Amino acid sequence: MLRLLKFITVGGLGTLINEGVFILTARDMPIFFSLGFAIELSIIFNFMLNDVWTFKDRRVGSFIKRLLKFHVSSLSGGIVQYITVILLLVAFLHFSNIPEILLFPYTKAQSLSLVIINFIGIVSGFAVRFVTSLKYVWGAHNG
Repeated sequence: MLRLLKFITVGGLGTLINEGVFILTARDMPIFFSLGFAIELSIIFNFMLNDVWTFKDRRVGSFIKRLLKFHVSSLSGGIVQYITVILLLVAFLHFSNIPEILLFPYTKAQSLSLVIINFIGIVSGFAVRFVTSLKYVWGAHNG
């Protein structure tokens, strides 16, 4: 239970990074890039903190190997987040087409809409990230 609470804490801090980067970049670059950039920075942050705090007693292999494994495991949660955000932008903000979302800076809504939509995406990928981190990246039989 303590490990899950630590993972949630790290994820909460990573969420702040993800949201902040997304909001700061979404109006100046296409969503395709700003969302991907925000996800990537939060993945790196989350790995660093999880590696030294949440799973410090389960580290196996080199730092680089764990980082790569974390990226692979986070990819599934990141894909869930990415798809969720895009679908919510289409559904709630009435974009006419996917290229409009992906290729142009975001100007249709207030930052609060972006924060809420991105947060729903982050939460949707949480369970996937926790299970893959626990079993694959810092699994007891890793090697």
